[in-house]
Amino acid sequence: MVRFGVVGVRNFANTHIRNLGILEKEGTAKLTAILVNDQQRNGEAAKELANRGVKVFTSWDDMLAQGKDYFDVLSLPVSIHTHAPMSIDAMRAGYNVLVEKPPAPTIQELDEMIAVSRETGRWCAVGFQFIHSVTIRKLKDKIVNGDLGEIADISCKAYWPRTKSYYTRNGWAGKTVWNGNIVLDGPVNNALAHYLNNMLFLASDVPDQAVEIDTVHAELYRGHTYIQAEDTTCMRVTCKSGTTIHFYVTHCSGRVLNPYMEITGTRGKVVWKMDETTEITYEDGTRETFSNDGVDPWLEVLRTCARVSRGELEKPYCRVDNCRSFVLAVNGAYESSRRVHPIPLQYVTESENKAGDLVTVVEGIESYMDEAFSSRKLLSEIGVPWSVKTEPFSMDGYTRFEIPAEMDTDLKTSEG
Repeated sequence: MVRFGVVGVRNFANTHIRNLGILEKEGTAKLTAILVNDQQRNGEAAKELANRGVKVFTSWDDMLAQGKDYFDVLSLPVSIHTHAPMSIDAMRAGYNVLVEKPPAPTIQELDEMIAVSRETGRWCAVGFQFIHSVTIRKLKDKIVNGDLGEIADISCKAYWPRTKSYYTRNGWAGKTVWNGNIVLDGPVNNALAHYLNNMLFLASDVPDQAVEIDTVHAELYRGHTYIQAEDTTCMRVTCKSGTTIHFYVTHCSGRVLNPYMEITGTRGKVVWKMDETTEITYEDGTRETFSNDGVDPWLEVLRTCARVSRGELEKPYCRVDNCRSFVLAVNGAYESSRRVHPIPLQYVTESENKAGDLVTVVEGIESYMDEAFSSRKLLSEIGVPWSVKTEPFSMDGYTRFEIPAEMDTDLKTSEG
């Protein structure tokens, strides 16, 4: 079995640990090492894992120095701003890496990760699980084969309400910058990042590659009064392939709408839902439906890394080098919007739910997003009263992201 080391035991690290337990039962992979920095907080979990024969490290430096005796792949389900430096440290120490999404908050960090991967010969997989899913991979094959013709538009909408406890779960949640580190923790770069990455992947007819992007036109808004980052975004990405991508997401809705994606090609149209229900209506009127065949994409992320480690696959499905367009799109969204625009308070309701958690809802947000999605327009283009017009931003030759001056001023004012 392929041996995995995991950094951490809480939050998503616990999900990695649990999934490795499933893969161990099928003889594919197993957890053999763990890093637990906070022994006071996580001592019981560390003790339990040690009793199961898992090597427990208490420092990052020790894990890198001694890990070759204990694991083959190092999994990093860690804070967003640590993805790049920890992945780089691990590859330079000789390890293959699985880093959680997003791969990095800025394009310059991602480019350094790509360069180090090439220099060291170590791979750095990225935990965009739906790139590993049965349905997304089937759709990719159909697009590569030309079954859907030329792809004109791919659009997705998703409404995932988030309460105050979501933003207080750690220090960087809901932050644009935290302790001097760029984080960009909004729905586009964190909770709903997978679905933007899916569209960028499917917009390309080149196997194993995402599309190259031309411009990004985005509007970033904030309904939650106590966070820095955006919680509501609409964006349009024009691709060099000719495809246009639209993305509509919010954490300020009154109800949940799980990700819903439409792909429009010259030979057919696709409707894809988060549960992987997929329906294609072809130009001649015939229909095709398929699902995930019971395959769990979260398990596939780890299983694919194990297969690469055993030499059964040449490289991971999702890596730092083939999700570069995702990071460019995120950075471009901030460049286009220039700042996170607060939604005026008369349109925002904050109230406690039965659990005593603070809920934020923007009046009419679901109907606004539904209309924008249907018309493939931005919120300002359909006349939403609190919307702010922005300009498209060209990504040609773009290699460095800095916080836009207007946003930096806003952050300094809020901190002051």
